[in-house]
Amino acid sequence: MLPACLEDAGSYHAWLRQLEDYREQIAFFGFMPGRAPRYAEDYDGVYGSWLEPLQITPYRHQAATFRALEAGHNVVVATPTASGKSLCYQLPTLRTLSGGGSALYLFPTKALAHDQLGKLHAMAAPFGLQDMVASYDGDTPRAARADLRRNARCLFSNPDMIHYGVLPYHRGWSRWLGGLELIVIDELHSYRGVFGTHVANLLRRLLRIAEHYGARPQIVAASATIGNPAAHARNLTGRDFVAVSQDDAAQAERELIFWQPARLSAEGAPERRRSLHSEAAALAAHFAASGLKSIFFCNSRLSAELVARYASDQLPEADADRVQSYRAGYTADDRRALEEGFRSGAVRLLSATSALELGVDIGDVDAVVLVGYPGSLTALWQRAGRAGRRGRRALTLLIPAEDPLDSYYLRHPEAITEGRLEHAVADAFNTEIWPRHVRCAAAEKPVTVGEDILGTATDTDLAALDGLVRRGRAWSYERRYPHRAIALRGSGGPQIRLRDGDGKTLGVSDPATALRELHPGAVYLHQGDNYLVRNLDLAAGEVVLLPHIDTYYTRARSDTDIEMLMADAYPAEALLDPEHGSRWGLRTGRVRVSTRVTSYVRKRLYSDAVLDERGLELPDIAYPTQALWFSVAAVAGAVPAHLLPSALHALEHTLIGLLPAFVLCERADVGGVSYPLHPASGEPLIVIYDGYPGGVGYARAGAARFRSWLGAACELLRDCPCPDGCPRCILSPKCGNGNQYLDKAAARQLAEALLAHPVAFQIEA
Repeated sequence: MLPACLEDAGSYHAWLRQLEDYREQIAFFGFMPGRAPRYAEDYDGVYGSWLEPLQITPYRHQAATFRALEAGHNVVVATPTASGKSLCYQLPTLRTLSGGGSALYLFPTKALAHDQLGKLHAMAAPFGLQDMVASYDGDTPRAARADLRRNARCLFSNPDMIHYGVLPYHRGWSRWLGGLELIVIDELHSYRGVFGTHVANLLRRLLRIAEHYGARPQIVAASATIGNPAAHARNLTGRDFVAVSQDDAAQAERELIFWQPARLSAEGAPERRRSLHSEAAALAAHFAASGLKSIFFCNSRLSAELVARYASDQLPEADADRVQSYRAGYTADDRRALEEGFRSGAVRLLSATSALELGVDIGDVDAVVLVGYPGSLTALWQRAGRAGRRGRRALTLLIPAEDPLDSYYLRHPEAITEGRLEHAVADAFNTEIWPRHVRCAAAEKPVTVGEDILGTATDTDLAALDGLVRRGRAWSYERRYPHRAIALRGSGGPQIRLRDGDGKTLGVSDPATALRELHPGAVYLHQGDNYLVRNLDLAAGEVVLLPHIDTYYTRARSDTDIEMLMADAYPAEALLDPEHGSRWGLRTGRVRVSTRVTSYVRKRLYSDAVLDERGLELPDIAYPTQALWFSVAAVAGAVPAHLLPSALHALEHTLIGLLPAFVLCERADVGGVSYPLHPASGEPLIVIYDGYPGGVGYARAGAARFRSWLGAACELLRDCPCPDGCPRCILSPKCGNGNQYLDKAAARQLAEALLAHPVAFQIEA
């Protein structure tokens, strides 16, 4: 079945080629046929008595989940969007409640929890169990919380609320914890990186306290399709899992298109293409005018605002409001209004960031457009799954951004259509985060060596943790409420409120983001409106915004310094020729990163022309983290001495841009610095670091695949058609000094010399 606007063309591919100003932008086209559902007609397990009144015949993968649960296993269901994962935990919940047990549903956000709460209420109603289900989050009234502690059965919550509101006061929750038979962890794949590291510790603490009250709950987890669902679930919980990954739900026909921005330069001239935002906006305006219900997923707040703004400007005034932006920083009321407008059809197109929760039902979607590669194949296919939920043919269209990763996939589309899904990363024993959770665990109940929350830690390790006190074999934390020192997500700093001139709150930000995007003089886009930052008061936690009518936007510039703290004894040495590895080569370890926003550039809307650059006096952002670094001293002679700084800088940019092709991370998750002469070692170095305090293993994972990673960078530097460097190979949107002093040819020569040197990176993990 096709949308009305496609009836004559017969396909999205043909329809797009009929655009009046089509300029051969389709670089790749693939068609994925639909599939009929495969049902388990013969399922006769314990959940059959619950399926019959609901008139549901389970898919085969749902029945496989039920059988694994009946056998006593913990189960993770890792199947695509709209494959019926919810039923896999809803029926076990109904069975648990009917038998007198209690249950916990964990969601990464309140929005997802509230959406699923309504669905379980409706499913529980025929059995008279709906009153046993309630939400417990930051919106729960104080008066209701005491009643939940006394009478709770099935709670819908999030990790933050369990951390702040349950575990510190577990004695008041003893009845519920003692009866806990089932834990549901939805959106398991979202618990990776820093957030995943926190949640891994939180879940171990929760299971530990439940066991203290005599419970050993079974766990059902639901995830998007990732490469290591069972291993990731174990990393998060410490428990073994059975994975169900086969999808037997119906699948709509899907067209996959890679759409390059229109070429602007003449044949034979250096390639120049229309900007990503302008190209996306032109498509967005056409989709909205044609009646297609679409989501344009952008990779930054600014991108989402610009696409919506540019698209609205191309529509008749009466239709301009049918295109809206949706991103983090909006108030909850604004986001709910946008969701309802899209669901009802009043809004036809959302230009959204990942803040648009993929588990929330917002109705039918015809097309998903990815404005830039979203950072991982897992994210790409999960976003793509938003379209085609009602059996109608769907479109997934990728507009590659001008950066190394997008260029890599544009040249290798098979890496998307046939590529291996990435493995999620969560390090429960992160050196910065884990000690804080140990203090919380010890405050909740004294810890002893050998417990899962402690990993391989010894009494000597625990003695080094500030605040722990030994009593016999156990360690306690006897200060008050260490939980408040932990923020499970974000920078952990206080919130910065964004207010307009009348004092109305427009949204919130964290301090690090505020220094980059809300400094004095910055232009801030909010729901299509321009605001100028009048002042930023970090102490008061407030930014004051004034209406702004000029046609420019701003980008911050910064300087970053790296202090080496401690190199690892491994694994980098194992990756190198041991005879030469200590003389130069790849190392991993701990560093301290200090960044200062020094100025901002004003750029003209649409053309991106630079108007001027203005200086700033702002405090540093500093934190310890994990990094990899390598010296090029042994091959520095491959490029002229005066070009070495530019070669290092360009190669650093290319490596950072390509890392997400080899490690499950996003470009924004890592940073880098190059030194023609590092002040401590006296050598030319490239440093690539995790962009989060403590680090989560991205740089170390990159070190394990360094030879392939460096080879891909060398290939891109060699094959990119630009003469001197462009955003597809060496220019970076994150560059703190505005992409000054880069040399593409010298970077290629340096990369080739590294690959050819006798001290090559031999072993791939």
